[in-house]
Amino acid sequence: MNPHARKPEEMTRGQLLAEVARLTGDRLRIQMKQIGLHRAQAFALFCLWHHDGLAQNELARRIHVTPAAVTPMLQRMERDGWVERRTDPDDQRISRVYMTEKAGALRRQATTIFRELDAEVAGALSTDEQADLRELLMKVHAEFRRHMPPLHQHRFGWLADDGDPEEGS
Repeated sequence: MNPHARKPEEMTRGQLLAEVARLTGDRLRIQMKQIGLHRAQAFALFCLWHHDGLAQNELARRIHVTPAAVTPMLQRMERDGWVERRTDPDDQRISRVYMTEKAGALRRQATTIFRELDAEVAGALSTDEQADLRELLMKVHAEFRRHMPPLHQHRFGWLADDGDPEEGS
């Protein structure tokens, strides 16, 4: 542990929220690595599980990375057998991204990891605290989103649009 790190009780609300988000992200990264995925690759696959065949630039927008950044990620995912890219038959300028059978088979495992992480967070709180935390986070989310330019408002729209990745399977 960093001897210069601030104790949680010394942090501002924003710092504490950022630290909890970092720790949650670290936990998720470790879990995803165990099934062979980088965290961003898992978000891309979740998006494709809902909208297979998205245009590459739309996938980049939905996982909030630049089209230039998504290209090498998709190249690695193609190499590892998670996705394949195909030219759109109606517009040769568009590259569409499709998940493979290998990616489809991973869906339940990745979903379980996300659910376990959520349960771990919930396990630190009483039922009432869980409801309060959700309500408070939604309030902060709505306020921050209200002040964001439209390009940044839909970071994980695939979650908001479709809910649980297992529903409707």
